[in-house]
Amino acid sequence: MLRRHLPSANSIFTFEVVARLGSFSDAAKELNVTQPAVSHAISGLEQHLGYSLFNRHGRWIELTHNGDRLFRTTSAAFGSVSDTLRDIGQQREDNEVVSISMSSTAVNFWFIPRLPAFKEAFPNVCLNFHIHTGDGEDAFPSADLCVRLSGRADTNLHRWPFSDEKIMALCSPEYLATYGTLERPTGQSHTLIEEITQRYTLDEFFHATGQPTPKNHDFIKFSDYSSIIQAAIRGQGIALAWVPDTSYQVINGALVPACTQIVKTGRRYHILASNLTPMRPVVEEIRDWLIHEMRRDQKKMTGVFRANWDLF
Repeated sequence: MLRRHLPSANSIFTFEVVARLGSFSDAAKELNVTQPAVSHAISGLEQHLGYSLFNRHGRWIELTHNGDRLFRTTSAAFGSVSDTLRDIGQQREDNEVVSISMSSTAVNFWFIPRLPAFKEAFPNVCLNFHIHTGDGEDAFPSADLCVRLSGRADTNLHRWPFSDEKIMALCSPEYLATYGTLERPTGQSHTLIEEITQRYTLDEFFHATGQPTPKNHDFIKFSDYSSIIQAAIRGQGIALAWVPDTSYQVINGALVPACTQIVKTGRRYHILASNLTPMRPVVEEIRDWLIHEMRRDQKKMTGVFRANWDLF
């Protein structure tokens, strides 16, 4: 190991400075020590190595052959370490932390699947997610951006349209093949998946779409909406799903329409930001990226529903 060849790590640092400056006194100034301390360190290093590193001619010094070889090596090594530390420091300076507030469903089913695309677009951004559980004012924590249904109280915030609220009845392709759609069941009893305190219920959906409630249906209820979507993906039944939360699952085929109709509530999701502090350029870029992703989802979802029209 290197430490066996040196009396101390400080000795090789001192040697590099003396060899680079060609002067004990100049090296002492750079190292902020006395000249005798520099001379003592070099003498100790030479004694430990068993050969001279400098030829001394009064105040004038020159590197010996061995000293020149060691200086070339240490100079290259120190330069490499310095470059690496500078690159790391620059990378840390370039990295920016951006916090985004979304529902757990939106994070798990909308954002995480497109994380690779986000990292490609923003390689120097570190994300902090704040999970909110409601749509009121308390859902806006100290985050750079917040995606949620907005209301009148949000007029005091910066806000940009993200997506209209749309509600769909979805299930897995496997479930659809076995049980059929709501309009055209296969004869087997449907299973309906619902949240215990769901803001918009299946009964309201059936009423709004003019669909009769399935006969002899079973129920599965969860207290967490993310569990409902996961159960639907696993083929356990039909669940109501919200745009934008589940648009990715519809586009990639993990969930398919169980009903031809979509309920538009008239409410809208916005991207919100505080108006008390200026928005950083990177936050503006991420806002625009989120909006672009959602618009692309909407176009693709229209194609998916048209492609599945023959199922009904």
